Amino acid sequence: MLKEINAAIQKKQVMIVHLNNGEILEGIPHSCTDRLKMWSVYGAVWVPLEEIKHVCRLIQFEHKRDCATV
Repeated sequence: MLKEINAAIQKKQVMIVHLNNGEILEGIPHSCTDRLKMWSVYGAVWVPLEEIKHVCRLIQFEHKRDCATV
């Protein structure tokens, strides 16, 4: 889990966090020590790591258009 969080921080990727209480948060992670700091549409959110059940990273791919194959 920490590997995925740190990768999302480094690449500034959107992350979806599922908490033990069933709550789901979405935002861009900023830092991670004993708590995850994430920027969401509601502002900054701090989540203790022990409350995180599952994380997902949203990875955007760059689309390159090749005119020869279209």
